[in-house]
Amino acid sequence: FSGFIQSFFGRLILFGFTWALFQHLLGGVRHLIMDAGYGMDDPEREQMAQATLIGGLVLTLVVWAIGYAVR
Repeated sequence: FSGFIQSFFGRLILFGFTWALFQHLLGGVRHLIMDAGYGMDDPEREQMAQATLIGGLVLTLVVWAIGYAVR
């Protein structure tokens, strides 16, 4: 397992898993904001959806950069 995880394909899977976790986290925050009654109009709804995608990718890159920096 360790050999597989350290391969390119294994790291790609871990990267995707990390992105999925942050995407899910930010999607939950987005829905919490929408449940409070904010961001329901058309431009804000689309902007929050795009921010969720971009924010998940940025958080993933930050976590991976920190992981490689302390390694």
